[in-house]
Amino acid sequence: MNENRLLTRLAGAGHALLGAGFGIGALWATVHLRRTGELPMTPWGFRALSGPFERFGSDAFSALGGGLVVLSLLNIVAGAWLWRGDRRGLRLSLATFVPTMALALGFALPFLLIGLPISMVFAVVGRRTLHTSDIRRR
Repeated sequence: MNENRLLTRLAGAGHALLGAGFGIGALWATVHLRRTGELPMTPWGFRALSGPFERFGSDAFSALGGGLVVLSLLNIVAGAWLWRGDRRGLRLSLATFVPTMALALGFALPFLLIGLPISMVFAVVGRRTLHTSDIRRR
């Protein structure tokens, strides 16, 4: 496996892991907020998704949380495609990057703010090893 292919594999793993972790966390926190009226506490002593978006109220906050869940699912798909070497993964990750980063800022998610750009750099640097998907009807 050449160096660039390794980078796209790392990008795929990064996108998928970040998507799964933050998607599940956002879903859990949003459901908890809707049920109890407050954000859940994390094991580290702070409230999950506690950031600037809290001031928008629970309805808007829940909608934004749902947006993070959807973007996280798309990042998982992008990660799977990048892992397989499919160029669609790069396209999808580029399309979801800015909105995901905006939500990461609003929910104050430092690991997503650090991890996703690193994963994107790996994907862009390794892009020459990506192939166009060959979808044929059989």
